[in-house]
Amino acid sequence: MSDIERESLLEFLQRQRDLVAWKVQGGDEDVLRAVSTASGMTAQGVVNHLTNCERGWFRQAFADQPDLTFDFTDEDEDGDFRIPDDVPMAQLLANYAAEQKRCDEVILAAETLDQKAANRDRSLRWILLHLIEETARHLGHLDLLREQADGATGERPR
Repeated sequence: MSDIERESLLEFLQRQRDLVAWKVQGGDEDVLRAVSTASGMTAQGVVNHLTNCERGWFRQAFADQPDLTFDFTDEDEDGDFRIPDDVPMAQLLANYAAEQKRCDEVILAAETLDQKAANRDRSLRWILLHLIEETARHLGHLDLLREQADGATGERPR
């Protein structure tokens, strides 16, 4: 695998991950939790959903790691978006960062970007591109949720 291509894809993914954390940083816990979309999506739910997405795609679908747990079920496909009130954003961000490290280990251990996932008919390259897109899409949701919550705007730290 081209080290340049792998580094580039990871750099683009990490930039989106970092912006997710930055976008919710410093927000009042109760204010962030009080703002939601019509479907009930909150900033906390988005962060938790992205944690589950990375785990699902990299560690379950691609690497077939055993005994993984998720916050959604067949009966509640959006369960990862529903966060108990006693779970602080700081914990959700710590979980997200820890999951990123575990997923990066999977990515770095792969021999090629063309390697097929153990549980999906997708290559590692496709999964990386999908997670870049998924994270960026939800970062847009966070932009709107944060602006509604407390007026904070911006696309990057200054």
